[in-house]
Amino acid sequence: MSRIPRPEYPRPLLVREKWLNLNGTWRFRADPKDQGLTSRWFGSLWDEFSKIVVPFPVESEASGVNETEPSSVVWYQKEFQLPSDWKDRIVLRIGACDHWTRVFVNGLEVGQHRGGYAPFSFDIQHALRPGNNNLTIRVEDSLSWTQPRGKQAGTTRWPIDYDSVTGIWQTVWLEPLPSVSIESTALNFSHSSGELTFTVCFSNQIEGTLTAEISREGLPVAEARADAGLRSEVRLNFTIDDGDLWSPDSPNLYDIKLRLFNDKTSQTDEVRSYLALREIEVVAGELRLNGEKLYLRGVLDQGYFPDGWYTPLTDEALRADVELTLAMGFNCARKHQKAEDPRYLYWADRLGLMVWAEMPSGKIFSTELIETLTTEWIDLMKRDRAHPSVIAWVPFNESWGVWHQSQRPEQRSFVDGIASLTKALDPSRPVVGNDGWEYSSGDLWTLHLYQAGLSLAEKLAQLVKDPTASVTGASDGHDRVGALPGAEVFGLPILLTECGGIGFGRYSDDDFSYGDLPQSEADLEERIRSTAAMIGAETVLQGFVWTQLTDVQQEINGLLHFDRRPKLPLETLKTIFSSVPADG
Repeated sequence: MSRIPRPEYPRPLLVREKWLNLNGTWRFRADPKDQGLTSRWFGSLWDEFSKIVVPFPVESEASGVNETEPSSVVWYQKEFQLPSDWKDRIVLRIGACDHWTRVFVNGLEVGQHRGGYAPFSFDIQHALRPGNNNLTIRVEDSLSWTQPRGKQAGTTRWPIDYDSVTGIWQTVWLEPLPSVSIESTALNFSHSSGELTFTVCFSNQIEGTLTAEISREGLPVAEARADAGLRSEVRLNFTIDDGDLWSPDSPNLYDIKLRLFNDKTSQTDEVRSYLALREIEVVAGELRLNGEKLYLRGVLDQGYFPDGWYTPLTDEALRADVELTLAMGFNCARKHQKAEDPRYLYWADRLGLMVWAEMPSGKIFSTELIETLTTEWIDLMKRDRAHPSVIAWVPFNESWGVWHQSQRPEQRSFVDGIASLTKALDPSRPVVGNDGWEYSSGDLWTLHLYQAGLSLAEKLAQLVKDPTASVTGASDGHDRVGALPGAEVFGLPILLTECGGIGFGRYSDDDFSYGDLPQSEADLEERIRSTAAMIGAETVLQGFVWTQLTDVQQEINGLLHFDRRPKLPLETLKTIFSSVPADG
């Protein structure tokens, strides 16, 4: 590992030349008695402290702390010296920090943020001083399921939950910016007309001009300009005839240079980015990519990594996961219960892997869950909606946090509201309102079916005939149906978005997988082949997501061990999965 861990620029969709990476060794203090605020730990440099390596979470080996049950309050501290030529507005950015973060610069609180997954930033120019500066961060986390936490174990650990994640787990950095800066982008493309709408969002309303230059392999393709007109976003319109489309087979990308000129201050903000010409849509009951029917061959990816836990040790590890996914014959990864590092999406964009982006769930319906999930989901969509690899949004999974939406209208309203909000923020992608069962709203009907009871063919036939039939077959009062009463699924594409789950290997008595364990590699291969063939034979399906990419702690149903060693040869797995469906 380099002296500064994760040294690459952390936000590949908006690259600036000037920035300061603050990753590396920080001071660290646990605060089990929550005395740091009253004792003013933010007011001066500490005499007594431990050390932590940022951006690795407290629970990880790479952090140097490696505490699997850390204090609910922890503190970070780092000295930094601002480059002498940085004279403009200075912004501190944190890629992700779980969960409630309070930031102090030279003893002055500059901002707070709640949520463990979305990026956030604070203007800190007013708190800086010449020479050395002291950055102190307080993070409070809990085991409560009223906050979105994905598969981090809470007060009750399910067989599919893992150790928690506390504190900073993505890059921390500084940037000098003009008074109004470019903050995010989005796009919508029509493959039939070649029309591209490119949206650029700013940090504030502005009177000024935005210009954009699109190029491909160094050659100019198109350019446009528009007046901001005292708005906080601008839409630029292009027509690109006979452009190079993006797909898993041909992940073509275009470069784009953005320049925002501020009429009031005469300041300019410039960023480098990229875009792709690709259209994902549902037409006549078909999921289509660039007008062609798409069959989704996906794998469930939890996004945990050896030594770094939520955070891979290197950018190359993210690329390697994308390459391994493709090498096994998959064309899509469903990032499950984790909003992944943007660098993963960068490699998916570059290498041609489609991604389902999912919001980590809470499990207790509450005002806090509504507020935090909604706010984080909006921020994550703004962060990721310009990534061409992202082809679907999944705000809810298996009714987690909205367990009673079939009986409680307020919970169903929450799901429907977030699905509609998602479509309002991004009409260019399908939305899966609640993945797995209890469909209420969205563009795809997605089902989670592991082999038990009825055969796959019988279960699918039953659900197609009666969408309100059981998916789970539970007899304990927690049965889940395919669609809620009044929800219309007729004509929607049907996908099997969790299946397989075949475990192999044994590590402890707590090991978990779906069904009995194969007793040999040959048995494992036969089980995977027969299940994949069964899925491929179902013509009603337009795709599947196999559980799962890697083992994680007690879950041993990965196609790869946790250290990424394949359980079967990659070529064998590619032969199996790339042949689904049989005519594909």
